[in-house]
Amino acid sequence: MSSIPIGSRHIFVDESGDPSLETHKPGVTNYFVLSAVIVNSIDLSVQEKKVEAIIEMFFPNGELKSSKIGSKLNRRKRILEAIAGLDFKHYSQVIDKTKIYSDSGLRYRRSFVKYISRALYENLFIAFTELHVIADQFGKSEFMQGFSDYLQRKLQRGLFENHTFEYALSRDELFIQVADVIAGSILRAYSGQDPMSVLDPIRRNTIIIDEWPPYIPEPIGLDQLPEAEQFNFLIKRHAVMQTESFIENNSSSDDPEIQLQVVAARYLLYHFRSVDPREYVTTSELRHHLWNLGFPLSERSVRNKVISPLRTKGVFIASSRKGIKIPFSVEDLRRYVDVVNSQVVPYVNCLKICRNHFLLATEKKLDIVGNEQFPELHKYISDAS
Repeated sequence: MSSIPIGSRHIFVDESGDPSLETHKPGVTNYFVLSAVIVNSIDLSVQEKKVEAIIEMFFPNGELKSSKIGSKLNRRKRILEAIAGLDFKHYSQVIDKTKIYSDSGLRYRRSFVKYISRALYENLFIAFTELHVIADQFGKSEFMQGFSDYLQRKLQRGLFENHTFEYALSRDELFIQVADVIAGSILRAYSGQDPMSVLDPIRRNTIIIDEWPPYIPEPIGLDQLPEAEQFNFLIKRHAVMQTESFIENNSSSDDPEIQLQVVAARYLLYHFRSVDPREYVTTSELRHHLWNLGFPLSERSVRNKVISPLRTKGVFIASSRKGIKIPFSVEDLRRYVDVVNSQVVPYVNCLKICRNHFLLATEKKLDIVGNEQFPELHKYISDAS
């Protein structure tokens, strides 16, 4: 028996909803959800035994299926709580088909399938070096076939030689059943059939829930709202747009540091949209997320190699003593200014005192903040004098 590489992951993929874009037709869902459940290959057999115990508890002699749970909210929560005890992560995509513009190329089913397939796999390939993908065989839907076609093209080009793809029946792959329940629960939450809180039990297992297309609805009568509320909306919209623009423009980069920043930006955007836009993400939490995706960094490196470069590249990141976040309001930005003010101004004032001392002592022959060496700082201190 060959040994399993330490970094190897098994990915179990299932979908929920209808990929058809004809949402006006009966039975066609407004949302389409795709969930990829990620398990360390070396732990797979142990975790599968735990899944068997969950199935025996809730569905003796049957399968874990979201459709079997249906509208029984308390039962769904108990099953998700049991699933949350497994050692896995999931990356899910939620597509709001009603927001795909009528003049977009994605209104065509094949284009839609191709786009979503590519998005899921490219994001997984960036994060992991060796994947064994197993998708639900039931029906071999056009959507799942899109995965296979995409992956095979990449394999033929030798780009992802450590990745494999296969179909399997859910009865034979227990974690496809887990993916089914997760995807179905997300669909019900986003469709309004269940409250969003139904997903709380599996938050810690969630890497990201990507929402597409990006959308921040403009409040009705925006120009009639108080100025403060107009500013809050402006900040939310611009902050999200800047983050999305950075992700879109850099997702295909081969630079490891850019990949690292894209992963971090995705997580901050996920937290803003799907967790709580008012809540801060601690540096420790972001560092833990990056570690899970194969980026082992210290908290100092997270600040220097992730947060600072993202800000330099136009991503708006507010900070306070509680952590960092995509800004949601004027107050978020003012807290950020307060942090900068408390850190930067004392340093600059101390520097001015030192500089002025030696300017006086040398009759201006020695300027430690010389214009040639430090033009920007020299200008700032001179203007502030």
